[in-house]
Amino acid sequence: MAGSPLRVALLHNYRDELQASMRLYADHLGFALCRRGISVTRVRPPTIVPDAWYRRSAAWAKLDSYLGRYAVYPRLVRNLDVDLVHIVDHGMGHLLGGLDPRRTIVTCHDVILLVLAAGRLGGANISVFAVQVLRVAMEFVKRAALVVADSRQTRNDLVDLVGIDPGKIIVIHPGLNQAFAPDPDRGQALRRARGLGDGPLILQVGGQFYKNISAVLQVLARLRRAGVDARVVRIGRALAGEEAALAERLDVRGSVVELGAVADRDMPALYNAVDLLLFPSLYEGFGWPPLEAMASGTPVVSSRAGSLDEVMGDAALTADPGDIDALAAHAGSLLSDADLRARVVSRGVAHAARFSWDRAATEMIGAYRTVLAGIG
Repeated sequence: MAGSPLRVALLHNYRDELQASMRLYADHLGFALCRRGISVTRVRPPTIVPDAWYRRSAAWAKLDSYLGRYAVYPRLVRNLDVDLVHIVDHGMGHLLGGLDPRRTIVTCHDVILLVLAAGRLGGANISVFAVQVLRVAMEFVKRAALVVADSRQTRNDLVDLVGIDPGKIIVIHPGLNQAFAPDPDRGQALRRARGLGDGPLILQVGGQFYKNISAVLQVLARLRRAGVDARVVRIGRALAGEEAALAERLDVRGSVVELGAVADRDMPALYNAVDLLLFPSLYEGFGWPPLEAMASGTPVVSSRAGSLDEVMGDAALTADPGDIDALAAHAGSLLSDADLRARVVSRGVAHAARFSWDRAATEMIGAYRTVLAGIG
């Protein structure tokens, strides 16, 4: 290997175009590694079922997933001519069955299914089958020479819930996936295009139950009762079921703006368009939205749950996810106190700048060389 570039294969997820965060992780890491002289081979397995059939039927989608992930993909990676293999998502851990574990590392982003199964986040309904599939994948992950965790929270979960030797886990924070930056003009343009008006806007991101949407609605109600004419802007699925009923009971349903699906390319402008990100999550394995907001010059009010304390440092105003009084007070202060807002925005922009893919790639290359040096 002396004098020749380190050769690394990045194993993308099967159909990673349907998993934006994992596709972006693999794409950005690979580009950053190449900028540092690493020879990167990307492995993206071909799909089994034509897209038209895949979209037409859940049965076809399942057949595609099972055959593509568990039959075709493992055969493609058995004879890779590289120095080291990097599986970019622990959900593809089964690929280790056909690889040399001494030359394989795996990135683990979170094991929230196991956190849920352990009862740490209440009595959420989870798929027993999905939990078992993840457990099998993690048994393969245990074989890897090294596991890269996105955060110390994920590292701790891997030790406690999976039983991975802590000496085989390192933490490398990923970078931001887009060029987020303060741009008031871009934000105003999106407000006009979406008809969002001029009043205070609070962004809420994520539809999963652990995103604590009920807390967001309660904070909105507190603010409006206090005379703050704020609205909550949501992306993704619209409020439904208990959440919609809660919004009605709190008399804030008309103050919730549902934008539906928002393309990745429009997210920087959306962060610029809002006045605040409210993120009272019950758990995060990493937590990109607060960092994306900070990089955009948008202040953040967040919980401290999971990895969030670690990821945000002192660059956001934080409270426990169930402390509605504190969350509402923080939000109200940021919407009314210009000096406080300026200080929090300044801290956030500086803090988010630390999370770059170039820094992540440098740390990852160090991990690669450590693994290869251990082979002898």
